[in-house]
Order: sequence, then C-alpha cells, then structure tokens
Amino acid sequence: MRIIIAHFGTYYVNMAGGVEKVTCNLANALVERGHEVTILYRDDKEGNPYFPLDKRVNQYNILFENGKKVVSEKLPLPLRIVRELVRPLKQSAAQAVNAKFKGKQYGPQIRKFLDSHPADVILSCSVPSAKYVIEDAGCTLPVVEMIHAHPNVQFPNLSKSEIRAVKKCRVMQILVPSGLDMAHRYFPGLPVVVIGNAVAPARKIAHPGKEKNHYKIICVGNISGRKQQLMLVKAFLPLMKDFPNWSVDFWGDDSSFYAKKMKEYVEHKHIGNAIHICGKTDRIDDVYADADIFCMPSRDEGFPLALTEAMAAGLPAVGFNDSTGVNDIIENEINGYLVARSTLDLSKALKKLMQNSQLREEMGTHGIRSMQQYEPNRIWNQWEDVIAEVAEKDWRNINQINH
Repeated sequence: MRIIIAHFGTYYVNMAGGVEKVTCNLANALVERGHEVTILYRDDKEGNPYFPLDKRVNQYNILFENGKKVVSEKLPLPLRIVRELVRPLKQSAAQAVNAKFKGKQYGPQIRKFLDSHPADVILSCSVPSAKYVIEDAGCTLPVVEMIHAHPNVQFPNLSKSEIRAVKKCRVMQILVPSGLDMAHRYFPGLPVVVIGNAVAPARKIAHPGKEKNHYKIICVGNISGRKQQLMLVKAFLPLMKDFPNWSVDFWGDDSSFYAKKMKEYVEHKHIGNAIHICGKTDRIDDVYADADIFCMPSRDEGFPLALTEAMAAGLPAVGFNDSTGVNDIIENEINGYLVARSTLDLSKALKKLMQNSQLREEMGTHGIRSMQQYEPNRIWNQWEDVIAEVAEKDWRNINQINH
C-alpha cells in the first residue's frame, strides 16, 4: 500500500521531539511490513530527522524544489502583528491567522506532489497538517488524523477551519482512552480509535532497588515551561540534607528561555552539585538503566514517551494527578505515584521512594509489566488494521460510484 505521512505541524529536520520519534518509528514499521512510505514535511532546510529512519522511506520537503527553497512560510509583519494581538483574547483566533496564511503557501505545493505521486492513504501527524492537505490542497484521498496531544488540551484551541478539515477525515486516532469524550464532543460522527505509541522492551534494565554509592532521580524531555522541570528542582531542595547521596539529572534540549532561568536558579541556590542539567543524549538507554526514580512534572502530555520508556526499563515513576497523559500511564501506588500539583506533595512522594529500595524495585517491576500493552508489534498491527480498513472503504466508495 502507498502511504503518505503528512508532517506539517512542526519542523522535522534533526528535531528530537516526540512527534518526530513516533513518525520515524511508524514509517520504519510500515516500510518493513512491505508498504511504500513517504514522509511529506515542511522545514526551512532539507535533511534527515534526528531519529533513525529506514533508507526505504522516502522524504520530501514541500518548501523546496531541486534543492532550492521556493516557498516562504514566514508570516508577513502585518499578519504577525494581528496574530499576536488576538492571541491573548483567543488562542484559536491566533491559530486561524497561521492556518490561513500557511495554507495558501503550502496547499499548491502539496497538491503538486500528490498529483505526481499517487497514494492510497494519508496519515496526518497534526490537525494543521490535515487542514493543509484537505482544505488547501483539495485532497480527496482518505486521511487518518493522528492526535499527538491530549484532546482535552488541544481541541478547545482549534480554529474553525481546522475543525472543519478534521471532520472530513475518515478516522481519528487518539493515544489514550481518557480523550474519547472530548473527541466525540468536537467531532460527533467521526470514527475514533485509541492506539497508543509503541514502547519497545528496554535494551537495558534499571535496578532501582540495588544498593549503590549514589542514586539518581531523572527527568527526560526538552526543558520547557510546559514540562515544568523547575518544580522538581524545588521539590528536591528540602530532601537534599537527608539524602546527600542522591541527585537529580535533567536530560533534553536546554536551549529555551525556561532552561536559562532554571540554570540561573540552580546557580543562585548553589545546588549544582546535586542538580545536573545534562542536555541531549544519544545514549538514553544508559540514562534509564543508571537511574532509580523517574519524575515527570509536566503540566500536560499526550502520550509521554520518556515516561513509558523509563517504566519499560523498570523505573518507578512520579507525576501529577491532573497531568493528562501522565495520569493515563502511571497507576497510583502500583507503578508509581500520582500526586496533587504542588512541590510539597511531589517532595513527599519522592521521599517515599528514596527511603525505600524495596518499594522502588516493586513499582519498577509493575512498570515493566504495564508497558507490555504497548509492545511494538501489537501497535503496528493495530495501525495496519486501521489503514487497511480506511483504504478498503475508500475502494468500495469509488467502486459504487463507478457502477
């Protein structure tokens, strides 16, 4: 089957984000199963993704032709001013400004590609991607909309044009069952399937109950205001005196303004010996295997890959009970702790695990078991079933029209 993955919502080249990782993993799995796969993306440069990609997967940047950039995606100054003026009033209005201008830029390029590269199904990596493909490129191929954020967080901010486009998709895929009510509320009549992200068995297993000279709490993810890593720093402060052989390691892109303020806080408090901001790594398996507790203080998540990978490696996890995605993965008091959103409650949960090696080991073992439901082949089978059903229904519709 000829499958196009439309990746227009975020940048693509050398991006170490969750959407990009899922995109590469899905493309690799589908091409390995005999499908012809193309990742259609937009970026201000041509190149490869950050994550491994099978050489059989085709890649095409819609902003380029023959190695030269032919389309600008930057909003003109007047539109940027309008966008920022309306953003405080309503986020969906700001998104509408983006969607309208970029749709005019991207639509003809997408149409040109589709006209010369026949496909059976399009997998849209984001709501904006579906809007560009369906509304701006006039595509009539069956589109499967993939929702990487939690519907409760994302859908209230969608523009009217984005909602209109998604309603024209054949199926919507969401990551966790808790998003079903919101999906049905915004898109009544649209079939919705729940397919989580694939979580491979860990290459290296952690031993959080083992006696060591030094113990680590880790947090993996780009350092940002949405992930709220500073809350973990503040929660760890009152524990430092009683647990001098513990530290907190943060792994992920640390180039944001939020990361800068966090580094300044660590320096101001003179706690750099216990709080380590480590940056990116290409040895994440070693990071998990060497740790004892995983903490994710995010405000919200869709399907937190780092959390599931850490649990698959056998780490007990701690997060907030109001964090979408996180509260879908952590089972309170079974494979970790879900606590109220406060540094005090976070600190108490961490302390329970820090002082009890047997509890860390038991919760870590439960984490490994709970991640087995996301075993890759099971997830890829679910995806193949959805793709085949969508393509088959489309063939039947065409057949009925022709006869």
